Amino acid sequence: MMIAGCSHPTSGTSSAIVAHTTASATTGPAKPIATADDTTWGNYLAEQGKLHGKDVLGHPYIYVIPGGDSIAATTRRKNEAQSIPTAIGPIVIPGSLLVLGGPDPQQTNAFVVALPKAIKAGGLTGVVVLIVSDTTQKDAITRAYASTGATLRFAVM
Repeated sequence: MMIAGCSHPTSGTSSAIVAHTTASATTGPAKPIATADDTTWGNYLAEQGKLHGKDVLGHPYIYVIPGGDSIAATTRRKNEAQSIPTAIGPIVIPGSLLVLGGPDPQQTNAFVVALPKAIKAGGLTGVVVLIVSDTTQKDAITRAYASTGATLRFAVM
């Protein structure tokens, strides 16, 4: 898991979601190959965060969602799914940018859709969540985050 941090005061429990799709990979950083290491994927997601989170204060919190069905990948996705809700409040607070993405769009989308189940209502109020993937699950993701208060952004790889 790759994380860079920032800190801002916490507040509110709004459940509004603003979802929009941002520029495609042709206008952004080059997508790494699927077998690239986590550092390469983390750097790619950081560049996406810079490109699509210019209006967000502080540094992004970046989670590289591993692809594949290996025990290691499955365990890491499970650990990250537990880590993010635990970090919300003391770390991922209003004014933050949470960037989620990885080499396998299907795994990333499944992770992103399931994540809000562990987040309390309003728990992401004031947080911009940038999903770097494909847009096949955009509607499901938007519905899943409805109660979190997150502002959703989508960047197509």
